[in-house]
Amino acid sequence: MDSTTKGAIIGACATAVGALIAWLGARAQAKSALQAVQVQVKAQRLDGLWQMRRDAYADFLDTIEVIRAQIGLTIGHAAYQGAASNTAELLDARERLLDSTSAMYHKCTLLSLSVTAAEAANARRFTNTVDGVLRDMDAWIIAVRSGSPEQTELSQRMDRGLRSLRDTIDRFIEDGRSYLQTVHDLSAR
Repeated sequence: MDSTTKGAIIGACATAVGALIAWLGARAQAKSALQAVQVQVKAQRLDGLWQMRRDAYADFLDTIEVIRAQIGLTIGHAAYQGAASNTAELLDARERLLDSTSAMYHKCTLLSLSVTAAEAANARRFTNTVDGVLRDMDAWIIAVRSGSPEQTELSQRMDRGLRSLRDTIDRFIEDGRSYLQTVHDLSAR
């Protein structure tokens, strides 16, 4: 074999090896680019889910704050011993409180769609605490309006319920913050 043929064979082999190396490099680069896109899509999805969870928590807690304010107004109307229009104001305040309570149940259901089962159970416990406070408040209102001697005892029970509600809100916020600050693994698999 002459040197020209040997040179042509060596050149062809070098070209083939170079093409193989280029193909392997392009393949590795494409695979890396695909993995980067997958990680980016996962990150965007997790960000969307996080925002949805945060919004659900915020809506639920906003409803609770409205209920807390309306409980205070309702108690104020019940405690005021005055004009006959006070009864109408009390009934109006209680009706707004019922509307807000209905909104709370709705927001709790929406929150349950956006969070884990443990978080949803925590929200349901929260609504149970609100229900207890409202039952105590209603019993106290009846006692105040009728002049019942149980009024003081019912007032103390309602106060304990309101303190429990405040503590429950604080725990719920802290738990929600913990859930929202949990970072998920974004590594490509």
